[in-house]
Amino acid sequence: MVVSGAVPGAAGPSAGAAPAFSSAIKDHARRELVNVLDSEHGVEKIFHLSADRPETESKNLIYICRPKIAFVKFIAGHVRQKNQFSSKTEYSIFFVPRRTLVCERVLEEEGVYGDVSISEFHLDLVPLDDDVWSLELDDAFRELYLDGDTSAIYYVAKAMMKLQSMFGVIPSIIGKGRCAKLLSDLMVRMKRELALNMEAGSTDQVFPLRSDLDSVIIVDRTVDLISPMCSQLTYEGLIDDIYGIKSTFVELESSIVGPPPNAPANNRPRKIPLNGTERLYAQLRDLNFAVVGSVLNQNARRIQEEIESRNQARTVTQLKDFIGKLGGIEAERAALKLRGMTLNKMLTVQQNLIAGNVPSSYLDYFEELIAKQAPLMQVLRLLCLYSMTTGGLKQPKYDFSSPRAGSGLLLFAIFALYLIVVQTYGVEHILTLQNLASLNMFRTLDTSKSTFSQSRQQLRLAVDDVDEQKPNDISYVYSGFAPILVRLVQAATLKTTSALTTAAASPATGAAAGSSLQPERTSTSSGPPSWKGFEEALKVLPGGPAFEESQKLPDEGLLAKRNANAPKVTLVLFLGGCTFSEISSLRFLSRKGEGNGREFITVTTNMTNGNSLLASLQEKLNIAPLQISE
Repeated sequence: MVVSGAVPGAAGPSAGAAPAFSSAIKDHARRELVNVLDSEHGVEKIFHLSADRPETESKNLIYICRPKIAFVKFIAGHVRQKNQFSSKTEYSIFFVPRRTLVCERVLEEEGVYGDVSISEFHLDLVPLDDDVWSLELDDAFRELYLDGDTSAIYYVAKAMMKLQSMFGVIPSIIGKGRCAKLLSDLMVRMKRELALNMEAGSTDQVFPLRSDLDSVIIVDRTVDLISPMCSQLTYEGLIDDIYGIKSTFVELESSIVGPPPNAPANNRPRKIPLNGTERLYAQLRDLNFAVVGSVLNQNARRIQEEIESRNQARTVTQLKDFIGKLGGIEAERAALKLRGMTLNKMLTVQQNLIAGNVPSSYLDYFEELIAKQAPLMQVLRLLCLYSMTTGGLKQPKYDFSSPRAGSGLLLFAIFALYLIVVQTYGVEHILTLQNLASLNMFRTLDTSKSTFSQSRQQLRLAVDDVDEQKPNDISYVYSGFAPILVRLVQAATLKTTSALTTAAASPATGAAAGSSLQPERTSTSSGPPSWKGFEEALKVLPGGPAFEESQKLPDEGLLAKRNANAPKVTLVLFLGGCTFSEISSLRFLSRKGEGNGREFITVTTNMTNGNSLLASLQEKLNIAPLQISE
């Protein structure tokens, strides 16, 4: 983002944190920089950062961007061009969330380091909803697990230290995965360094004398790469899979949703907000898509009844009351139209792969999809899902006789698929397939690494009798498959992987009988989360070691002083991305523990799905056109 006309001192990079618990982090991060840098601070215009120089005559330019080399080169180009055609201009760069030596070195090599002022904007956790906090690091998965860049771990550690400075030391840290262990060690080391820097050798002046957060569970995305490859079957997850949700907004063509109210018709895309503040969306987002139709029908009938109630209004007071409700009714009506449209498309889910019932014609099916030039992401998701659930593609030779490859060519199955993918979608995807292979997402059969069948049984991942109307297990989000990472959270906190009993929904409550998720209130384990009892299941899963850490509290009596009726709050931290279906399943567990139970807050580096995860592993190559001399 480029801001012209702003005074750097007027828009400082730091924002104050509010004292309250849940509202503190929301108020801190929802204070968007766009709202701060308004006309009152001397801002004339805001531009999106690109290679093109912003068209402005302002003498003060502020750049706000991630510490990426490409962005820094854009800025360097702007500075050189601007200095050629105008008098001296003041340039300020705010890197989000931290400045890096690499970016400063690029500015030096470009010869503009002395022309810019460099600062930081410490935007860490962004509340996407009351129970979902994200660092919005879109490239975290690739950087952590493919490129080996651990910068995201440092950013997350700083964010966690900020949380502890606001809400108290987190006494229990458990996790699974190589990067999760690095993050845990870094958090413990940062806390110890703060203690050493204090004159009295304590952290009482840094961390408050309370402990609002009971524990944090840190998990690597590489522990479960199967769930993102599956089609999400919750309402919110389905929208994300089809259209893509970006920072609680989905962008749709105006031809689909129509122009905004009281606005002229145009062909520009519309950004539709998706969050819990809208009553209808909050009611639908965590439901399985099979239930959504009946809920929409009931809401449509209710809205129609409210509109027809105007015919019954006889007095001036009654008419006034109806006019007061009209704005809300029309907003709900527009929302109802939008929500219904997203159900017209649904992705095919390969339930047989999850259940272990692999059809013998899988190679023919994959080749048929590729021959029809199905979307590349759809093909890669199926290939990766098959490879990870079965342990890889089988090795027997495959008679690949086709006009594209020539008659009688014998290839191993995986190489045949490599060949037709590259021939159909482009040679640049050789590197994409290699990236998938390096992450063990697409590989040849290796019986020593085929562990999914064991995990499926040990953690009860495949559930045949899932009830989508009245769910009693987190597997409802995938219509019979429990997301592995959330199953681990359930095992560590509730000490079970069994179905959770649910209270029968009353027709008088919720939108529809049996459609709202209202699990029965039951008590959870009184102790902190622990992997005890699930050690064997954790060893089978990929990703790295499982661990448990404890942090010393400033006052050892803090936990004893806590209100016995207050729910325990556990942060579930995803390194490498989290899906909306996993969030829905965590909300289900929170509802299960209502009362004297446990509440879960999702913290993630970014939101992800199968398409965005695979897209981050694609290599973008600029291939020169072939020159044929005559």
